Amino acid sequence: DSGWAKVPESVWANLWPNGWYKPVIAALPGVYYPRFTFSGDGSVSTGMASWWLVRGRSHNGNFSVSHDRGKHHMKAGWMLRYQYDQNGGPGPGSFTFGAVDTGASFLKFDARTSGNMFASALLGAVNSGSARIVPMVDSHQQLWAFYFQDDIKLSRRVTLNLGLRYELETAPSEYNRMYSRYLDLNDPIPELANNPPKMPDDVTAIAQIPYKWTGAWVFTDDKHPGVFNPQKNLFLPRVGAAIRINDLTALRMGFGRYAVLWITIYPETNSWPKDGFSRTTSVLGPIEGVPRTLISDPFPSGTNPLLLPVGKGLGRYTNLGDSATFFPQDMIHPINHRFNISLQRQLPWRVLTETTYFLSLGRDVQDSSMWGGDYTYNLNMVNPNYSYTYKGATTKAVPNPFYRLLPPEKMPGVLRNQATVTVGSLLRTYPHYGTLTERFLRGKNSRYQSLQFRAERPMAQGLSFSFGYNYSREGRGEFFNDIATYNKQFTMIDTREPRHYIRLAGTWELPLGRGRRYGTHMNRALDAIIGGWATSHIFMWNNGPLLTFGQMIVDGNPKIDNPTLSRWFDTSKCRQAEPYTPRTNPWYFDGLRGPGFWNWDATAVKYFRISERVRFELRMEFYNFPNVFMPGQPTMSVTSANFGKSTSVAGGNYGREIQYTARLHF
Repeated sequence: DSGWAKVPESVWANLWPNGWYKPVIAALPGVYYPRFTFSGDGSVSTGMASWWLVRGRSHNGNFSVSHDRGKHHMKAGWMLRYQYDQNGGPGPGSFTFGAVDTGASFLKFDARTSGNMFASALLGAVNSGSARIVPMVDSHQQLWAFYFQDDIKLSRRVTLNLGLRYELETAPSEYNRMYSRYLDLNDPIPELANNPPKMPDDVTAIAQIPYKWTGAWVFTDDKHPGVFNPQKNLFLPRVGAAIRINDLTALRMGFGRYAVLWITIYPETNSWPKDGFSRTTSVLGPIEGVPRTLISDPFPSGTNPLLLPVGKGLGRYTNLGDSATFFPQDMIHPINHRFNISLQRQLPWRVLTETTYFLSLGRDVQDSSMWGGDYTYNLNMVNPNYSYTYKGATTKAVPNPFYRLLPPEKMPGVLRNQATVTVGSLLRTYPHYGTLTERFLRGKNSRYQSLQFRAERPMAQGLSFSFGYNYSREGRGEFFNDIATYNKQFTMIDTREPRHYIRLAGTWELPLGRGRRYGTHMNRALDAIIGGWATSHIFMWNNGPLLTFGQMIVDGNPKIDNPTLSRWFDTSKCRQAEPYTPRTNPWYFDGLRGPGFWNWDATAVKYFRISERVRFELRMEFYNFPNVFMPGQPTMSVTSANFGKSTSVAGGNYGREIQYTARLHF
């Protein structure tokens, strides 16, 4: 809620004298300049599209008890986490001007050769965008957990660990019951099932679709306050063993089943569905390359009016004629099965080593990026083979059979007010809806295995260090192309992460100066200059990631033997894909990796003893100590002027930085 970034309402009034925006900004805590995005060969944007507000609270309680009996050491416990917050995601919305709208063609468009995003903006042609009205909600969620564990000392050398954990995470609920549950696609719509609309001949000439005239929106209520049905059979076993081979060597192994909590995937509650109470209106995008929306009136009342919140007033007809997003009702947690076996060995000079093999098998995995989230699936996809076979015929504009077919209270979506639609939009199984996005896609699995080596020495005789090496391979289920997406066919594909990682850190107190191994009786003046220094270092290295290509036409392997920043691979073997063709080129080519990365940070520190109780510390810290340039990954878009070139700096690597610190200790 930034004070300095706010603008008066007169700014919006100057942009849109017709005042369509007033319901939008009425829901905001402050008025901001709207988001305009210009998209072409690159993009630039300004203004505020959205944000969220949150006031979070949580209460946590736990109880544990342990008991020793003979060779058993038993532990049991209970935990409750109760979280609730007031949260909302209001925002002015956004509008995008695309170079494609002033390009030579919308098919096989190349922003390098035609079109200009600013020219499109000057003509007022909006390519995409939306406005939304979002309320604040009062969300509640709980996690219950119970566990039992027994460490069994089978003998002097062998200890066995057995454990079982049970978790129950409740579905999020909203105090005022503003959350939605789902779209029931098994419930017939009487007005359409009894009198189906007649499809245009251009549609039936392509396919006789077995349409399903179903759909009923279901809200939460006092009998079913949760967004979905929580999983109630979540049992998580643990098995482990520690074997003492001799006084210097130990072998450890273990298996564990772990569940990923929904709250870690959705840490903020602004993503839970609030349909009816929250309304988003999308602008009408181009048909056959012809824009249908002008920025002077992005939501004209006759064809695409701004949708206003109506709560549960539309009942089952909520979202009819529009796109919708909802959660499967029988939710399941993503699961990881983890196996590891480690050999620990104490070497001379107090060096401890550990060699580990680790395997993780993930089931129904979700997004593991920093921001989290989930994978989704469109339940209302068009068979992509139609466009590959009939090409431009699927983008042809035809009369809309749903145009003013039902009253607005029974078809409140944008479909009702469009006089024409594309042929492709009427080839859906549920043509009376747009995109039907079901959250938490199932069937996407992952596999990760690594070989790890670690060696470390605690501080002794002024020296300590730790060294780590990790070799890993990771794959995740992906849809290879849109045909595979339509058929829900996963292919295990390498995640393109680096294979090798090395980390090295250490501290060395130089053995020179008063109180140290050499120069114990050094005079004070000389000791102040060369005595009592210590230095610490952190070094990290990894090789480059596999480079991932989008859809294109490839003639052979573009890998070259001596890549340079201006030519990392042979771009002459790659060209833009033809319109209306499926992807056939691989995601990556074995051995074609981007630039690796290494970094070395160092610290030098010295203490000056002023008196018995007072010391002065001088510390110098060097980031990117050798002052090396680390290139970023090459541009991978085949239509970019920088295709195959590395034009960026690897994250955070901007040349040597030195920081000086002086401290007085007393």
